[in-house]
Amino acid sequence: MRSFAGAVVIARNTTASIAGGTVTAPLPFLHAGKNKGVPLKKLRSVVLAAIASVGLIDVAAAADLGGPPSRRGSLKDAPAPVVYEQSFSWSGLYIGANVGYGWSNVDWQDGFGPASHDGKGWLAGAQIGYNLQSGQFVFGVEADWSSTWIDGGTTCCGHEFNWLASVRGRAGIAFNGNRTLLYGTGGAAWADVEYTAPGATGFSNTHFGWVAGGGIEHMLTQNLSARVEYLHYSFDDATGAVGGISTTVEPNLDTVRFGLNLKF
Repeated sequence: MRSFAGAVVIARNTTASIAGGTVTAPLPFLHAGKNKGVPLKKLRSVVLAAIASVGLIDVAAAADLGGPPSRRGSLKDAPAPVVYEQSFSWSGLYIGANVGYGWSNVDWQDGFGPASHDGKGWLAGAQIGYNLQSGQFVFGVEADWSSTWIDGGTTCCGHEFNWLASVRGRAGIAFNGNRTLLYGTGGAAWADVEYTAPGATGFSNTHFGWVAGGGIEHMLTQNLSARVEYLHYSFDDATGAVGGISTTVEPNLDTVRFGLNLKF
């Protein structure tokens, strides 16, 4: 142990001499070389062995004292790649389909006096539109057409909606991370309605009127959205002959529709 400690001291002194730019053999080795004829090569080997032993001692000490962690890493330590999600926007052209249910009411006036009757039934159709978004505000225009199975009446007379169409403006506010749109809508509307009486001929008319309502739409993905909306239709009156009697009719309609839109 004593000789080992001495070797460490000698090695440290030797290392310091090397760092200073001068390699000088320690005095014990010089004395040994003069008195006992130690070859220079042997002296050099001893010095190098001492330096190596000091390096090993320093590494071992660092390991015992919890030295700095290894710089080597693994794939598991590498940070996960950053993925940027595409933002949601309502701007653009879209097409879609809808299905819903409607409740109709017709004011009926003939030679027997005024009357009214109600109807109900299903509707299904398609829509196309375009939106522009500025901040949270969304503006757009939409056209739709639906085939309808809405009818009703009394024992004297009845009505049946054949189809329904509209061209409307839309305006709303986007929220919920720009994924949900609350909107109002209104515009022009058309409806083809047939008026009948049991055992008698009737007439049909394509009515013109207005439509207004609102809805809520939510983006399922950046390009696919689902919505539910309520629309009220009010149409102008028309006069025709039902069973040979002059009859004036004025239809109204309320609908609730569920739709899906694909945005481009």
